[in-house]
Amino acid sequence: MTRLQRMYALGVMSFVLFLSTLAGVPVLPKLSTELGADLSMIPVIVSASLIAVVLIQPFTGVLADRFPRKWVVFAGALAGSLTSLACVFATSWRQLLFLRAAGGAADAISMPAILAITASLAEGQQGRFLGILRSSQGLSFVIGPALGGAFSLIWLRAPFLADGILSLVACLAAAILIEPENRVVRKNAPSPLSGLRMTFADRRVYLLLLIGVSGLFGFGMLYGLVSTKAQVLGLASWRVGAILGGGALVFSAVSLFVGRIADKARPLPLVIASELVIVLAAAGLSLAGGFAALCAFYSLFCVGEATVCLLSFAYAARLFRQEHMGASMGAFDSVMDLSLFVGPVVAAVSLKALGTVNAVIPIVCIPAALALAAALFRLRQATAGVGSTVPAPLDVEETV
Repeated sequence: MTRLQRMYALGVMSFVLFLSTLAGVPVLPKLSTELGADLSMIPVIVSASLIAVVLIQPFTGVLADRFPRKWVVFAGALAGSLTSLACVFATSWRQLLFLRAAGGAADAISMPAILAITASLAEGQQGRFLGILRSSQGLSFVIGPALGGAFSLIWLRAPFLADGILSLVACLAAAILIEPENRVVRKNAPSPLSGLRMTFADRRVYLLLLIGVSGLFGFGMLYGLVSTKAQVLGLASWRVGAILGGGALVFSAVSLFVGRIADKARPLPLVIASELVIVLAAAGLSLAGGFAALCAFYSLFCVGEATVCLLSFAYAARLFRQEHMGASMGAFDSVMDLSLFVGPVVAAVSLKALGTVNAVIPIVCIPAALALAAALFRLRQATAGVGSTVPAPLDVEETV
């Protein structure tokens, strides 16, 4: 298989993993209630998987540097399959909460390895290869909840059964499709804390994080605010789903397209244009008064969000050292995902204080404006010499 074929195979496997994770989301509120959870616990149970990823992944990325990445992905997918199948037999909401968190821990094992394999396959085409990965994940956000909703018509716990089977398929795919890497495994790999220190020792990483966070923070806010505004406008539920699903499709398509040009285009114009798109989209969403306008401006926002997220990862992948790639990409991804929690919290607090959705939406522009200002002054320095860092000597145990 060529490098590109291997990347598409990895993208399909990543799509299956994310698809399975999202399949159970539509039934979690009802199932949690049936198992005795009160209303205050439902958001915690729904978010348990993502919370576990954010908290654990900075420390699990080192596994992808210490062990063969193929088998790290295999182990994470297998653990995810087992936790999903166990959800079928959960008898209390506490068990469900624990199993969802355990599923997130399983994702935290496999995801840094997938990112590290992608970065290793790229060899100067980080934008294109990461674009394939992000595009496959974006599609799963469209199909996963729809698949879970369809299975729930058969049986409330059927999505978890489908989740477990799909994760098992991804597990087998990892064993078959991921080829052994021509790299060295460190005998004395850095500890998780050492890996974190090495990741953020270079100050250029913070600018790349700000660029990516400007998109994910806005997504965390708008995902709920757009739904809320649609309800205020009296739009039917299927229209809300069309707005959010259409945005996910745009994210997937833009990730694939931008990935192809990111490796050749100059970083500064791309970042400036993307941040301006986010600001323009937020302004449009604040003023939108109907279904068509909400669709158009939310899709426009997803264009900017997909671009800044992909660019931040692509440039970071060039910046990180190969021998620390798993730890670095895992930590970078976790910090980015943290903004997915901050966004909804800011949206809820601001909505309570300001009273109207239209007054809250412009807050989305704040991180984008900060990233725009920082990019204008610092991006040339941040991307100068990316990938030229001389790696430290390796303690070699074996070649994989």
